Amino acid sequence: MKTISVSVDDGTHRLARIRAAETGTTVSAMMREMLLETLNRPATTAPGETEPEKRARLIGEVLERFRNEGIGVDTAQLLTREQLYDRHAAR
Repeated sequence: MKTISVSVDDGTHRLARIRAAETGTTVSAMMREMLLETLNRPATTAPGETEPEKRARLIGEVLERFRNEGIGVDTAQLLTREQLYDRHAAR
């Protein structure tokens, strides 16, 4: 197993030790887990991808997740402008 050294300020080190103690682990184990989680996520930028392309891709991913989880507004159920401002229909 290889060793990676990370420098942090005293306050961050203190908080990390406290959190590790609260969760019954070590700072090293926490950092290893965080690193693995980061490495298992897909890269945020594909090779040759421009910033607008990245933004469009990320928005598409969020919207797809919303659709899959049933989050959002079903635009088929929205009122038309005429229905919205039809004062007689509301009475």
